[in-house]
Amino acid sequence: MSQRTIGIHKIFSYPFVYSLTQKIMSGEAKRSSLVSNIMKNSNVLDIGCGTAKILDDLPKVNYYGYDISKKYINYAKKKYKKKTNNFFCKKFSISEIKKLPKFDFVLLFGVMHHLSDVQLEKTLFLIKKVLKKKGKLLTCDPIYEKKQNFIARYLIEKDVGKEVRFKDGYLKILNKKFKKINYKIDHQKFIPYTWFSTSCQII
Repeated sequence: MSQRTIGIHKIFSYPFVYSLTQKIMSGEAKRSSLVSNIMKNSNVLDIGCGTAKILDDLPKVNYYGYDISKKYINYAKKKYKKKTNNFFCKKFSISEIKKLPKFDFVLLFGVMHHLSDVQLEKTLFLIKKVLKKKGKLLTCDPIYEKKQNFIARYLIEKDVGKEVRFKDGYLKILNKKFKKINYKIDHQKFIPYTWFSTSCQII
């Protein structure tokens, strides 16, 4: 993982601060819109699930959440224990695949900009292994653009993740593993921010 964890960035390790920041920056609203088409009883894998707040926006699904933060996972286990017991405080790795079903959707929200190119390629390789034939990968991350609101640019530069890319940087890696990629760039007006979201399929 390539991220800032010292100084002021350390406060984001606390579930309350993380969730509040996501709400203020409209990250919650953006991600909520991305999962609006997920059907009831779908198999959903959430890599880098954080506090699993996305469960508030999902119908009844077979949900699996992975995150390396013990604080986030413990928070999610307590808050969403009636919805799922499938929370794992560990990296999503090849050894985990054998334990899991095939998935209709894999969520990779706010993760790509924490991973180097090599790390991201490895993660996408694993995701392909667990996706159903017509399954989808959904992603959402901050993005750099040449012409960008200066406040948005400043906030993104100060993000915990240190691997924020331009559009071509994200697409170059995604195109190595997925054949059908629909992407969207949203320029949020308040608070100024720029989001890059995709829906990817193997075929």
